[in-house]
Amino acid sequence: MNLPAAPVSAAILGRSYDQMTGAQLSAAQAELELAAATRLGQMLFEFARLDTSLGLCLVWSGEGRQVGVLTKQVADYSFHKKLVLLKDLVDEAFEHGSREHSAYIEWLDDAHAMRTKRNQLVHGRWGTDPRRNQVFNVIGLPTSLDQREVYYSIEDLQEQLEQLTRLLTRLNELRFKLAV
Repeated sequence: MNLPAAPVSAAILGRSYDQMTGAQLSAAQAELELAAATRLGQMLFEFARLDTSLGLCLVWSGEGRQVGVLTKQVADYSFHKKLVLLKDLVDEAFEHGSREHSAYIEWLDDAHAMRTKRNQLVHGRWGTDPRRNQVFNVIGLPTSLDQREVYYSIEDLQEQLEQLTRLLTRLNELRFKLAV
């Protein structure tokens, strides 16, 4: 996929706001926002694919003997609840400590971490910092003492997207090689 490159020219990087023209600052903010929004949007598409694949893994568990019942049941589940159900199915299907069980547990740990990251990315407020060539996500209410900012380069967001893609690939490999 050909995504916008990491933005902001070297001529703008490292300059203080008082050294940038209004046009330079505006352009840098727009470039950062476009590059970040593109990657965040791709993450939403990729996460939707992951959620669908996880749902299919669940409804076809047990060789699909309960596909109709599980389809109705799983349709209303959050991603977290789907992960919990998969863990239960894995515990039933494979001996604890086996290669198969361990592969699923490792995937589940990574999926939970990605779910947490997704929640932070989606539920925060976004801004740009062209001086640092980064975007930031503010988590928490403006009136909260717990509010915090997390800074990301465009490369950081790209890596998150690639991790999500790898997570989907791993799930699909597990589904077809080690079905629950």
